[in-house]
Amino acid sequence: MRLLVVSDVHDKVSIYQKIVASLRSEFDATIVAGDLTYFKPFEHGVKILKSMRDFSGRPVFFVAGNCDSPRLLTWEGENDIINLHRKLVSLGSHYIYGIGGGNISPFHTMIEWSEDEFKSMLPTENSRVCGKLLMVTHTPINQFFDEVNGYNIGSISFREFLYQCNPTAWVTGHVHEHSGVVKNGRTTIVHPGPLMRGYYGIMELGENEVVAEVRRLG
Repeated sequence: MRLLVVSDVHDKVSIYQKIVASLRSEFDATIVAGDLTYFKPFEHGVKILKSMRDFSGRPVFFVAGNCDSPRLLTWEGENDIINLHRKLVSLGSHYIYGIGGGNISPFHTMIEWSEDEFKSMLPTENSRVCGKLLMVTHTPINQFFDEVNGYNIGSISFREFLYQCNPTAWVTGHVHEHSGVVKNGRTTIVHPGPLMRGYYGIMELGENEVVAEVRRLG
């Protein structure tokens, strides 16, 4: 399964459309790791998701980001727009699970969680699921693509889960200063970088192997 992986859209649907056109629709679905908007209403976030689905002609799996309306956390989605927040969903022979929102910050953004709240939202560890699990979180994992001004701002609860579950892959976003792919044990961690600046990722999700790369439009 070939996945287009994006994060931090921040209203720049036109850039998404250019990326899709460059890929000639040679992918099976889009994964969106949050921040569809910049503090816009719920309806605007839904409009962006519909535009992405309609332009690509492919399913869109998403979590909300800290700059998105809290109403997106509980929206049921529609017609190939799948809300992953706190939901375990089948994806071919794999599973996909998401947690939206950001961690506590000085900026008091629209969706923020404490570490205890993040921990309570993580899926139950299950060796059968973990071995085929793709995690999608807006907030990065502590010490993975999360350094800002010398501080690691990612979730410690996510880091603990990473080492306990060892999922197949993990997609994050939020920190605009980063993009890349790193392997930790059997887990391929992808931070595609901000789509608003032309960054995106391609992930090949195979039965026994994950191959991913980050690109920039241009």
